[in-house]
Amino acid sequence: MEEFSLEEIEHIKKDYKTNNVEYEEMLEKAREMTFFDCKTYEKPIAVFVGGQTGAGKGGIDVYSTQEFRKMNVKSTVIDDDQYRMLHPRAREILKKYPTLYTEITGVETATITSSILKEAISKRYNFVFEGTMKNTRILDETMKNMPDCFTKIVRVMATSNLESLLTAFERNEAQIEIVGYGRFTNVLTHNKSYDGVLNTLKVIEESGVPEIIEVLARTENILAPRLVYSSQNKNNRYKSAYEALIEEREKNREEAKKSAMDRLKKILSARNVGEDEKQQRKLLEQEIENMMKEKKIWKN
Repeated sequence: MEEFSLEEIEHIKKDYKTNNVEYEEMLEKAREMTFFDCKTYEKPIAVFVGGQTGAGKGGIDVYSTQEFRKMNVKSTVIDDDQYRMLHPRAREILKKYPTLYTEITGVETATITSSILKEAISKRYNFVFEGTMKNTRILDETMKNMPDCFTKIVRVMATSNLESLLTAFERNEAQIEIVGYGRFTNVLTHNKSYDGVLNTLKVIEESGVPEIIEVLARTENILAPRLVYSSQNKNNRYKSAYEALIEEREKNREEAKKSAMDRLKKILSARNVGEDEKQQRKLLEQEIENMMKEKKIWKN
């Protein structure tokens, strides 16, 4: 059972809801940190990044930023995770409710991120927008309504659920050790996002809205992903981005299996945790053990 009921979660979210002054301060700080070095372009480029928590989307952010630099143009990254710590009681939330941190701070960051994105589009900035793409909202509410001057690029990280779950929990522990707090991952939320990304990519690809769709895979250097599919290439190994995501995820899972159990043991033995985190660790253990039993299904 979860430690918090839905009623309790809603009550906690209400307790931490910012007032109008606090919210406006958050929004202004978000604008300052996002747009401090931007420029308007006649033909801007918008990169939409997708992938579940722990997939390594930050690597695509770096990859995309480097691409802009090669073009000698300015750009920015829009990522709601970077706005969460702007909440006036963010550290308190992390300490008291680590498993609810994303949900609590999301009350404000959801609207702040939306506002930032709209401004970047209206001012014709080059930008990288990082999201999960767990549903088609970014396609329906943003991409389809963007001015024709924008070139829209979709980049998705092909990381298995085995690897991303382990990465997410490892990252949380590393951050707690270094700065005293981390980005906790809810296993069930992660799993829904993992399935949602695949379904969303299929819809996006069939829509024909983005000019370019690419799939990238993780390498030993998480900040240097490898391009495995591009709709611009004539000689792709895969017939579609959808197929590329499925098969590259499977390849990644087989690789992750080699060290998964050792990594899991290290996570489970790290520090004493509260009941809510204990529950998530149990779910993690169950998920990893089940994934280790699954057979390879990707084609050679």
